Amino acid sequence: MTTLRVRLPAPFDPVAPASWWRVDDTGRIVARGVTPPSAWPAADPVQAVMAAADVRIVALALPPMPASRLRTAAAFALEDQLAAPVESMHLAVTASAGGAPAMARVVDRDAIAWLAAHRPAIERVVAEPDLVVSDGAWHWCIGTDGAGFVRRPDGSAFATDSAESDALPAALAAALARAPRQGARVIVDADVDTARLAAWSRASGVTFARGTPWMLERVPASAWAAAPDLRTGHGVSDAGSRPSLRAFAPAIALVLAAVALHFIATAGVWAHDRYVAWRADRDVVALARDAGLGTVPDARAAESLLARRAASALHAEARGADGDALPTLARAAGPLAALPAGSVRKLTVAERRLVADLGALDEARLARLVQDLASAGLATVTAPIAGGVRLSATVGP
Repeated sequence: MTTLRVRLPAPFDPVAPASWWRVDDTGRIVARGVTPPSAWPAADPVQAVMAAADVRIVALALPPMPASRLRTAAAFALEDQLAAPVESMHLAVTASAGGAPAMARVVDRDAIAWLAAHRPAIERVVAEPDLVVSDGAWHWCIGTDGAGFVRRPDGSAFATDSAESDALPAALAAALARAPRQGARVIVDADVDTARLAAWSRASGVTFARGTPWMLERVPASAWAAAPDLRTGHGVSDAGSRPSLRAFAPAIALVLAAVALHFIATAGVWAHDRYVAWRADRDVVALARDAGLGTVPDARAAESLLARRAASALHAEARGADGDALPTLARAAGPLAALPAGSVRKLTVAERRLVADLGALDEARLARLVQDLASAGLATVTAPIAGGVRLSATVGP
């Protein structure tokens, strides 16, 4: 059985040619090539490595916490350090162990989605810096194409520009300036001469030493097996990081209890109001009977009879009763008298309400009439009729 190992292009492009090589069970390379994914040779399994330029590995000092909260905490810690929105990035986070920091690997979400959906399935997707041996030193790896990256002693990593002069890449110089100088040592895994190593050492105050030229094809199978899969958390953790229905159970229970309490309270208020209304209707009917009005069928009839009895008593004493037509007509008399002669065609007054059929009036005069009636305490509604306007004015409360 052979294993197909692929170095994905940088920047990642799902249709661009990628370098690949096939190894047997002993690690011996039996074939190699450069083809787009559609032309990768059939092999089982498939392992892919993402270039350092497409991955950022950050060491985070996070407190102990459940694994389910790691990605959320890492995203919060990295929010101000990412050039792109955190929503567009995928975080593969490994928990801290033995006092070591947690490691967050930041990758483009679309790239991870493509790799996760690729068929035939890819067994592992690892970051190039994670294949470098961890020996407590800084490792500056420079590939044959000039692209480089640095892996710090704590496991974090970042890409660097090509080293084409005695000047250190800006990213490496800045990282060394922030690191403790005592005991610091940078292993340059590349074919560089002694003079350049000495120049870098003088410029930075840190010892630069030559290592083994970096070649992915020489990475042993044990390093591939130990490197974390960048797809960790894709799909499963993304869905799992969202609160499940079970997490909302207490809130749902509170909402249901509040709804039930509201329903009970509303039903209680409604029942109380109905009881009060029933007692009031019963008292009105009893009052009508006591007043000698005979048998009345319900409270509405009793109220009507009592109102008429009260009005008759007031009229007997030459006093006006509530609902008399004369007070309503008196209020409307002034505004109606101001209309041109013949404007009022028909006038009806009853139960605190006046209805008048008027002739044709222009908008300004009609508006003035409505305003005058309102000043007299009459709420007015108008509607057009054949050849004029019908006006309804009601005495306000």
